[in-house]
Order: sequence, then C-alpha cells, then structure tokens
Amino acid sequence: MAILIRIAHGLPRGSRDGRHKRTLRRLLGALLPIAVLCVVGTLWAPAAEPQLSEPQIKAAFLVNFPKYVDWPAEVFAKTNSPIVLSVLGGNKLGDELAKMVAGKTVEGHPLMLKIVAKDEEIPTDCHILFVGATERQRFPAILKKLGDAPILTVGESDDFLANGGIINLGKQDKKVSVEVNLGSANKARLRISSKLLNVAHVQKDTAR
Repeated sequence: MAILIRIAHGLPRGSRDGRHKRTLRRLLGALLPIAVLCVVGTLWAPAAEPQLSEPQIKAAFLVNFPKYVDWPAEVFAKTNSPIVLSVLGGNKLGDELAKMVAGKTVEGHPLMLKIVAKDEEIPTDCHILFVGATERQRFPAILKKLGDAPILTVGESDDFLANGGIINLGKQDKKVSVEVNLGSANKARLRISSKLLNVAHVQKDTAR
C-alpha cells in the first residue's frame, strides 16, 4: 500500500475538498493492482471504475514508472536532480500529470513535468518521454532522433514498440496494459525492474 500512499502525496496540496477526495478514492481504487502486482500478477486498471478516465489511469502509470526503472548514474548531475517527464501529443494526460507530480519525489529525485508543443524541438534532456497517439506518424523520426539516449519512451499505439519505443500503454480486454520492448530498453541502457517485467507483456528482440 506504500505506492498508493505516495500517489496520494502527489495530488495537489489542499486536496481535502470533496472533489479531490473523490478523485483520490477513484485513483486508489484503480491503482490497487499496482499495490498487489506481485500477488495478482497484473498491472491493469480494473473495469470496475468506468468513471475514471483513461488519461488519469495512464498518468498514474507514468508517475509510478520511475520506481521500476534505473537510469545510468551519469544522467543525474546531483543526487537530488529532477526526473524530467516530457509529454508530446497528450494534452489531457498532461493535465492529469500536472496534478500528480506536484511535490512528488522518487528516491530523492523530484518529478518535473514538461509539456512539449507541436512546434518545439523533440526534447533530448528528459528522462521519460510520452508520445501520444496523435504523433503516430512521427514515431520513427522521433525515436531516431533520440537514438541510444537513456530516455524511457512511452507510447499508446499498437506500433510504438515496433518502431523502437520502450513501453506502450496498450489495451487488453478493455483494460490498460503495459507492454515492454526489452531490446530497446537495453539499447538505452535502462534497467527495468523484474517486478514490472513479470506483469508486463515483454518483447525481447524488437529493438531497431
């Protein structure tokens, strides 16, 4: 349940009003599988909370991925350097992330959110890059530009892993599922925890 407690801390301060309390309860209910993933063997959000939006569920996954990923030590200038999470082509998800990252840290690293506009350069100075489905045609160019940079790329399209992405937030049985391209993760020198790999759909040899 520690994961759920940390997510609660990631909600906006002053969240004692009724609206934020209801949002928190829905998030905790949807993220219960994360707290018990080693027991039930699933990282899917349950269908029992239809009022919880898909962007909220995916944002919660993104906020928690740093707990299961190790970056090369040199990517952090200091022990308290921020983990930068950039979002390209996911406005609704970005709005939800803004609520969740406030005041949140992972092993001493504060989470920092950056929303990337369409006309901006693809960021290469972040640690996590979410690429929304609206940018599908640009996947090859985006991932080619990143090359072997130690950036956790996360998408939400069926062909994201085939193009060299590392994690895809897909769907199975109307639930959000996690798919991992282990070859691309190794290429980027990112080590993904077995706790995540054991409950994800893993592809081992798809790195380009």
